[in-house]
Amino acid sequence: MKANWTPLFWEPVEGTGERLMAGVVLQFGGEWSQHRLLRDDVLDALYGKASGNPRMMIAHALEIALAICEQHGVDGIAAMKGALLGLYPGISRATEATSISDALRQVALLHSSLAQLDSFDELEEADTPTPEDINKRFATEVRELVLQQQPSIQKFFNRQGSLSNVGQQVRFGYLSDRAVLHFSVIHPRRQSNGVRDARARLWELSRVKAFAQIKFAGLISAVPRDDDPTLGTRELEALKQNKLEIEREADDVLMRFIPVNTAAEAANKVLEVIM
Repeated sequence: MKANWTPLFWEPVEGTGERLMAGVVLQFGGEWSQHRLLRDDVLDALYGKASGNPRMMIAHALEIALAICEQHGVDGIAAMKGALLGLYPGISRATEATSISDALRQVALLHSSLAQLDSFDELEEADTPTPEDINKRFATEVRELVLQQQPSIQKFFNRQGSLSNVGQQVRFGYLSDRAVLHFSVIHPRRQSNGVRDARARLWELSRVKAFAQIKFAGLISAVPRDDDPTLGTRELEALKQNKLEIEREADDVLMRFIPVNTAAEAANKVLEVIM
């Protein structure tokens, strides 16, 4: 899922050029939010008992920045000249993230050595969408990108199909007489869950492929990049092995496992398959 964000920097002593990253305005899943990343203990060390004043100033500036982005998007922030209540907007960026907390970790790793990464764990638990919600968002984004180029195939997306003569129907990301596709997301820090979900979706694909005599069946999964700077060596190695395992299991039943890094890449793969 794409995350658009703009960092905001604070210059505690005006004119020195020494700036700290105070926070960020972030768009994820179509919703804007603002987050202060500068830790409380840093403000306390700088201002002591008076730290409440800069804390309030930063919070107010982030609220204003959020309102600007909600009204005008990132272009509104980019068009600003000078500081916003002492905060200076940085370069707006777009990255791939699986959740708000994942995007915030990327922001902190790129810009802020004074952010508390552990604090994002609480946000992960409270605000992160469920794996099913993440899968739905990814599938929706892929569908919208495909339909921009081929609007006539809309009826084949999010379609139900039978796995046997009896039993309930299963909904697939794409289902036609020629091809059936599922979409999924493998979270870098919850890879075991992603692998189990992938196996379940491969089983559904194999059943509908055999029952309906469909020529092509494939699972398109959003995965982190092989050189993702936010992942450690062990996570990257686990990701590599998990992708190989899913690919082997798909090959065993004459199906395709198609890992992608972005929704745009997934949309191109869909078009390659169905056209």
